[in-house]
Amino acid sequence: MNYKFSSDLIYTSRKTKADYIFDKYRDILVESVIDVGADQMYLKEKILRNGTNYVGVGRGELFDINVDLEKSKIPVKDKSFKTVVCFDVLEHIDNIHELFDELTRISNEYIIISLPNPWGDFFYTLLTSDYSDDESIKFYGLPTTIPSDRHRWFFNNNDSLKFITTNAEKNNFELIHTDYSNKNKPIGGKTVKGFFSRLLLRLIFRKDILDLELNSGARWFVLRRK
Repeated sequence: MNYKFSSDLIYTSRKTKADYIFDKYRDILVESVIDVGADQMYLKEKILRNGTNYVGVGRGELFDINVDLEKSKIPVKDKSFKTVVCFDVLEHIDNIHELFDELTRISNEYIIISLPNPWGDFFYTLLTSDYSDDESIKFYGLPTTIPSDRHRWFFNNNDSLKFITTNAEKNNFELIHTDYSNKNKPIGGKTVKGFFSRLLLRLIFRKDILDLELNSGARWFVLRRK
C-alpha cells in the first residue's frame, strides 16, 4: 500500500511536534505502536484516541516500560508492534547501531525515525550567532556546567541516509520514504544574492557542499519490513 506521508503543520515545541507526527504518519500509527525514547509521551493521547495500543519506552517511572536504552534490550518479544517510532533519540545513544537493530527486532511492519542535521546546526551557528548566551552550539558545545544531555554523534544528512539504508538492509527492512521537517529552501534563497552565496560556498569549500543540504532541518525516515 502506498501512503503519502506529509503534513502542513509546523512544530515549535515538543508538544506541537507530536501534532506534526500524528498528522503526518497517522495511516501507519495503527493497531500497535511502541514509542522508543518517548520524551513526555505527548503522542500517547493522540494514538490511544485513534483506537491504537500505545507503549512508551524510556528511563524513569513516567514510561510504560522503564529501561536504560544504553544498557539493556527493550523487554518485548520479536515483531511485537506493527509500528516502532524513535524520534531524535539515536543520536543521544553511544550504542546507536545496537539500538537500531532492536528497533528492527520488535517491529512487525514499520519503523519511523527522525535524526537531526548536526552539520546544518553548526553551519547556522557560524552564519548567525551562538545557540544561546552560554552555549555555542546545541548539544555539541562545551558548557560551563555538566550537561543533562548531549549528542554522541556529529554527522550530515548524507551520513544519516547511509546509516539508515545500510542497517535497514542488514535487518531485512527497506526505506520507503524520507523527507525533512522544513521545505529545505536553497541557501540564500532564490535571489541573485542567494545564487552568488551558493557559488561562493562552492569556491571556498568542497564542490559538493550544497549536496550536504546544510539548510535542511531534521530528516525523517519510514522503513518497512520486506
